[in-house]
Amino acid sequence: MPSAVPIENATSVLQEGSPHRSRRVSLRVLNRNIGRVVLGNLAFDTWYYSPYPDNIVLGPDTSTAKYTPGSAADLRQATAHADGAGQPQCERLYVCPCCFLYTPKEHDFAQHLAIHRTRREQGLETQPLPESAVKVYEWEGHAVWEIDGEREKLYCQNLSLFGKLFLEQKSVFFDTSGFKYYVLTYTKPEPSIPVTKGRGRKRSSSVLEDDVLYQSQVLGFFSKENLSWDGNNLACILVFPPFQHRQLGQLLMSVSYKLSGWEWEGGVIGGPEKPLSAMGRKSYLRFWSERLARFFMGQSADADAKKVFHQRKKTIHPRREEMTVKEIGERTGMLGEDVVAALNEMGILKVVPSKRKNRTSSEMNGNNAHGEAEAEQEMATMVINRSKVVEWAAEHNVNLTSPVREEGFLGEWALSDVDESGVSDAEDANGNGTLA
Repeated sequence: MPSAVPIENATSVLQEGSPHRSRRVSLRVLNRNIGRVVLGNLAFDTWYYSPYPDNIVLGPDTSTAKYTPGSAADLRQATAHADGAGQPQCERLYVCPCCFLYTPKEHDFAQHLAIHRTRREQGLETQPLPESAVKVYEWEGHAVWEIDGEREKLYCQNLSLFGKLFLEQKSVFFDTSGFKYYVLTYTKPEPSIPVTKGRGRKRSSSVLEDDVLYQSQVLGFFSKENLSWDGNNLACILVFPPFQHRQLGQLLMSVSYKLSGWEWEGGVIGGPEKPLSAMGRKSYLRFWSERLARFFMGQSADADAKKVFHQRKKTIHPRREEMTVKEIGERTGMLGEDVVAALNEMGILKVVPSKRKNRTSSEMNGNNAHGEAEAEQEMATMVINRSKVVEWAAEHNVNLTSPVREEGFLGEWALSDVDESGVSDAEDANGNGTLA
């Protein structure tokens, strides 16, 4: 085992808020079949069962298991073991951080990493991704790559199996041909000039910092159906446990909305595949709320709302605008039901009932047999005060700057013309917006 894998001091991720701890006992969930995973230079606990092949997980003598996985047909022989004492059958699984191949043998793992390390040093491999991966976004070291599940079946199968260890509801592992995978990576900046100390000797850096294998790492991914009849822009999403709580999930969600092309003619307004898990719903409610807040303050779902706070100008007559939930969805790329869910979560609505006289259908047809008079139907108008949005953002410690930068998108998603007109409308942080 190379010294670059500090197993004893590795990250342990089974936090108090993890779904493995909080899920209801009444739900029959398959027992975890793997206790811990070693992903390159990190080791952490798993949360859920994943259908890895029996010859890897069970044995009977796991030392005879080979590192190279079998075909897709062999993988389908993985069997669920829901009963038993609840102890994982495989205490530790070693997973390659470059191709997500797996083995229970530490020696095979070290040999496999050495192959990738050599390829990196020779310049034959630059990213922990298949060669066919296409970069769609890059900003400040973070990049999102598109991978075709049909072309790179083995990589996507292995990635799905690994992701299932932390996703309770994921069901696609082997038939990846109908999906595209969008993998998030982070590449460390080029090292600066070494610092010398004492008699001109270099200050020694850690093995991990010098290891070319970990200069670029996979942090998470999301998948998307090539053809979704429901208009879903995302099937499943995961940020690996050691990299969570860094707003990376928000970044992936923003990319998924951008790639749906909702801004352009022929684009699709959609959302994540439902039903959402408890953790997924919580994450998306936060994402949708921040997206709406940026829209209300900057009139753009991906606007930079810093100017709202820096320019505290007030207009004599606060700007008011009336729009429907559908119109808000069309201008943010969100489904109407998601807009309503986010607004309820934010708690910034003020309902103002107004009475409008509507004629009954019988009167419109000239038939008032039941003696129905004009009925007054109350149409509720919901008022959103922009100052309430600012208060909500401050109370929840929200940064209204978009998780993604338009300049970071590449290829067909690259930024074309930037229209700055109307930005001054966002300067009024005390105006009102009306939601019909």
